Amino acid sequence: MNEGNFERDGVKLHYLEWNGDESSRPAVLLLHGLSSNAAFWSRTAALLPRRRMVALDQRAHGSSSAPAAGYDPAILAADAAALVERLGLGRVAVAGHSWGASIALQLAADRPDLVAGLAIIDGPVRPWSELGMTWEQAARVLQPPLPKYPALEDAIEEKRRFLRESWGDDLAGFVRSGLVADGTGLRLPLTAPIRLEILRSMFFQPYDVLWAQVRCPVLLALADGDSGPFLDSKRRSAQVISEQVPGTVVHWHRSGHDIPIHLPGAIAEEITRLCLRAGLADVTAEIAGLEGDWQAPTGYQDWTAKDLLAHLSSSQAALPAISRSRPTAVEPGEPFDSGRWNASQVRRRKETPAADLKLELESAGVEMDRLLAELSVSEPVAAGTHAGLVAGDALQKMVEHQRDHLSELRRTLGSPASSP
Repeated sequence: MNEGNFERDGVKLHYLEWNGDESSRPAVLLLHGLSSNAAFWSRTAALLPRRRMVALDQRAHGSSSAPAAGYDPAILAADAAALVERLGLGRVAVAGHSWGASIALQLAADRPDLVAGLAIIDGPVRPWSELGMTWEQAARVLQPPLPKYPALEDAIEEKRRFLRESWGDDLAGFVRSGLVADGTGLRLPLTAPIRLEILRSMFFQPYDVLWAQVRCPVLLALADGDSGPFLDSKRRSAQVISEQVPGTVVHWHRSGHDIPIHLPGAIAEEITRLCLRAGLADVTAEIAGLEGDWQAPTGYQDWTAKDLLAHLSSSQAALPAISRSRPTAVEPGEPFDSGRWNASQVRRRKETPAADLKLELESAGVEMDRLLAELSVSEPVAAGTHAGLVAGDALQKMVEHQRDHLSELRRTLGSPASSP
């Protein structure tokens, strides 16, 4: 793990980064919740060693500065966007927990050019007013005294009691990262006025307007550890979003609110699936948007641009069967000859117009999104070039294969890249 700082509009912001040398796309941006910090994501990041991941200490949290003002969701989303651009992450999958989910949603709405996939992890998805509270009532309920500790050991002990069986000594760094010394002990960087400003901005955030602007695969990973009216409201809200926002998948987890701490393995799998969905959606959209001389030679084998498009569409059409395939006890047959299969699929599509090949590609993409959303990422696949690899790795390689050929098509057709 590495860490760094940068400045935006005079505010110092701190971040953590894991696997900075990894090139698998998309990278992942992580946004923590209220009174938390970037180290909250350490358990999840440890389970994704082949994915570049960056977690931001949001303003007044962790090692970032705490200006007296500047906590509007649009400002906080701009902080996150600045980090993505500063590190050259390209289009990212952004995952936000609790308050961080509302900022992730704001970022996806404000900067669709930067967000390839959105994960809401037990965060708000609908206006808080639907809970039947006014802002004045909510402010009274949501503003208990901020904690202070004589020593770090006291803060760790409190967190240990709160998390119970989910506690581990690996979380001591997370607790320490969320505190500052003030001369009488340790406290959160967050002050009561700042917390109230953040809560007010969440209460009045225009969720319906924001969701209407989201243009990427969406995951709602929600905890069902609550009970009563709050859980009922959360279920109703999730149902509304799944019906109104295309590409939304809802998964419920048997967990308390802090799912990445309680169930880091489950969240790591969720992020893997979202990255696959986001990567495939980006590649599919870019290929479908290409135009030019489809008879131009690519320099790849003896294929024209249309032949390469046929290869891409046939490969994508085969992905559902590959993702469903599982090894059996039957003795394997002859090794898969990818070159022979690819050539046969291109020949079959020789007379198919480019427009129809794009439709085949997009149709397969829609089916694959549904399958990837429920993919058992740790189970091996039995078919295709990458047979024997676990599904998460095999499908990642297939998406990267499509991306490589997309670059060749762009060069042939003279089309610039639409994203880094």
